[in-house]
Amino acid sequence: MTTDIQRYYAVSDTRKMYSFLFIPAIIATISTFFIYLWFKRKFSYWKKKGVPGPKPSFPFGNVRDVIKRKKQIFQPYCDAYFQYKKNPLVGLYCFNIPVLCVNDLELAKHILIKDYDYFQSHGVFSSSETSDPLGGHLFHIHGPKWKSLRSKLSPTFSPAKLKSLFPHVKKAAEEGLEYGDLMYENGTPINFTDFYGKYALEIVGNVGFGIKNDGFKRGETEFHGRCRQFFEYTSKYWTIIRGIAFFAPEFFKKFGLKRTDPVINNFFYNLVKNGVEYRKTNNYRRKDFLQRLIDLMDTDNSLQSEAGSHSFTLIDVVANTMLYLFAGYETSATTGRYAAYELAKNPDVQSKAREEILRVLAKHNGQCTYEAQNEMTYMNMVLEETLRKYPPLRALFRRCNEDYKVPNTDIVIDKGTLLFIPIQAIQMDPDIFEDPDEFDPERFTPEKKTTMHQCQWMPFGEGPKKCLGVRQGYIQSKMALVLLLSKYELCLNERTENPLKVNPSAFSYSPLGGIWINLKRIDQTS
Repeated sequence: MTTDIQRYYAVSDTRKMYSFLFIPAIIATISTFFIYLWFKRKFSYWKKKGVPGPKPSFPFGNVRDVIKRKKQIFQPYCDAYFQYKKNPLVGLYCFNIPVLCVNDLELAKHILIKDYDYFQSHGVFSSSETSDPLGGHLFHIHGPKWKSLRSKLSPTFSPAKLKSLFPHVKKAAEEGLEYGDLMYENGTPINFTDFYGKYALEIVGNVGFGIKNDGFKRGETEFHGRCRQFFEYTSKYWTIIRGIAFFAPEFFKKFGLKRTDPVINNFFYNLVKNGVEYRKTNNYRRKDFLQRLIDLMDTDNSLQSEAGSHSFTLIDVVANTMLYLFAGYETSATTGRYAAYELAKNPDVQSKAREEILRVLAKHNGQCTYEAQNEMTYMNMVLEETLRKYPPLRALFRRCNEDYKVPNTDIVIDKGTLLFIPIQAIQMDPDIFEDPDEFDPERFTPEKKTTMHQCQWMPFGEGPKKCLGVRQGYIQSKMALVLLLSKYELCLNERTENPLKVNPSAFSYSPLGGIWINLKRIDQTS
């Protein structure tokens, strides 16, 4: 009898256990089914508008390989350009969010220039001191506040101001040459990915943050390490977080979510805060970008906007030093390392660049002055061709702020839609640049540049939101190469992969595996 009762309760407990497991499984299955149907309905958005595009997959849309870190964040839009080249617009999805890829140059011109009022924002930031206190800089803001701040910062990048900053750039380039001398004496190849990273951060740290890194001598400092963490998604968690924040910034603002590791935010905030306090306490002034921001905070406390006044606070100072970090590092480091790679691959181009460098330096008593580097027009052409093949940002992006009817079509782009212009694909299109894989600086002679469409080459953007620091980017990218080429021949080391692969974890167009180059001393007696 006792055994039967025990058996009964054992069976009963087993049934309860299975019921306990079975019911949640049914709920999860049903929930997943309805979520799938909801996604499927969302995935019909572009078809209803008559916009073609690649088939999305549940639940990633068209960014599955980006989330899995198999492809760089802008690769889907470059792929869509070539896959749907005859279509002016291509519809894609980031998870369930519809986004557009702009393939037509004239339409790109409308979006960036002619109809700029409909596309004022880059659309990847929603101001919030909770979720992204250091993101409210010139690149992210728009409207009257953007216009006012841009007018305040524009003088910082005038020729006179750039000339005053030039000694900092030259000093970093000279330290880079000393490092090159050491590597040459030791018979060691240089990883130019690392070299230009240290060089660019030396300039950014000095001019933007007022600190000296000595990266070539000390190796990776804490500043270098935090910058690397800021630029590269070191974990899948932050890859997903930043991806969602990029496409759905309002979601992060609404829930006060963090889009950047707080440790990184705190590091840069304290770095700038301590620098500002030191200058104020010691009545210390310096000719650099940080000082310009401090002056704005002290003498122009209210940037007027239609919504009222905006006080330019310490948070704004820190945020715009972060912009300087992003623009000053990514542009010059990416351009410089790829320019070195192409010069090493193309000895004829390298020889022509060296001839110009030595000729100009001889004219200036062997000194690479601000005026001397300005005269190196062929080196500028080398950089422009480098930027054609390897733009730091492979796509421009804008968010539509009012419903917009696409010219000569019945398509209406709804307010809030994020658009991508895949400039790297455009600049590698054989119908636009013949033999695009060939590295040919002669594409950018003054005569040929006048025949180009305004939107066929735009690594710095185009229209009112075009990058303010274009000239500084040229100077920074150029100077280290000028000093190295005046003394050495650049030769590819066998460790460099051919072709180069793109780092899928980096926001910018960064090589995977490094660019390794040997230095060979040139005969300067001939």
